[in-house]
Amino acid sequence: MAWNEEDDVNTKSKEPMADNKHIEKESTDSKLVDALKEVLGAQVVERRRQRRWKIFFRFVYLLVFIGIVTSIWMTSDVDDVTSGDSVAVLRMQGTIGAQSEVDANEYAPLLDEIYANSSTKAVLIEMNSPGGSPVHSGILHDAIMQYRTLYPAIPVVVAVEDMAASGGYYIASAADEIVVDKASLVGSIGVVSGGFEASELINKIGVKRRLFTAGENKAFMDPFSPMNDAAMQSWQRVLDETHKQFIAAVKQGRGDRLADEPNLFTGMVFTGSQAVELGLADQFGYSQQLLNTQFSDLTPVYYTPYKEPWEKVAKQLGVEFSAGITSWFYSLR
Repeated sequence: MAWNEEDDVNTKSKEPMADNKHIEKESTDSKLVDALKEVLGAQVVERRRQRRWKIFFRFVYLLVFIGIVTSIWMTSDVDDVTSGDSVAVLRMQGTIGAQSEVDANEYAPLLDEIYANSSTKAVLIEMNSPGGSPVHSGILHDAIMQYRTLYPAIPVVVAVEDMAASGGYYIASAADEIVVDKASLVGSIGVVSGGFEASELINKIGVKRRLFTAGENKAFMDPFSPMNDAAMQSWQRVLDETHKQFIAAVKQGRGDRLADEPNLFTGMVFTGSQAVELGLADQFGYSQQLLNTQFSDLTPVYYTPYKEPWEKVAKQLGVEFSAGITSWFYSLR
């Protein structure tokens, strides 16, 4: 291989260029590494921040839950913080019957608590019921009448809201006084029992009924078997007897305030205005009005049926959840 001075000069001139390219590559790699470090560091910081916020919100949710549970647990079923004489406020709302909104097994003990409280000077029942079981209605009616006899100085007033019908009026009639709104629905002093007979239907579709009983009338209410005349008459006597008990209870409670109206005990429903005219109610008014006027010198004490703590928590959480969902929907509008 030949060598000359020109080749030597060219070789020396290429060496600095190669060094410069190497330096530039190292500089670029270094910048890339620094950039990656910066990105990774930012991600680590963000993840730590998110983790801290998660812990914070979990802690807040825990505190809110504990607060709700504690407040419900500490809340008594009876607001017994009174100063001096009191008026017991008892709300009856909903269907009357076993395991219904108004259950005599829950409300009869409340009446015991009310009259056991020496500060009780009056009883205000907030009534809003379409009726229900004649048995539970009769139990509460009789309990109120019994306490009225034992404590004649303690007036019992029923304030009707939307309705006091059927069993609701059965209970209300035990009070010393009934106040209504002019549009309230009052009365329905009657007894009803209904059902269907599908014996001809199952015959048409080719279904045969197999029914075994001990006692000829044991299945007289079976909807897939025809009811004979004797069973109909027997069941009608049961309804008539229950109706007589209802009428007797109303007459006992209302006395000579009742008007001589043929439709009074036919199961007809009357407005509040008609009820006052017929003697089924005494005057117009509502609960808060009575507390502000007739019972203004008494401290209201509210009585509610006992609920297990877990039932209170479940109900409160349900209310909170419903309120949160409603608020969220409104925020989207």
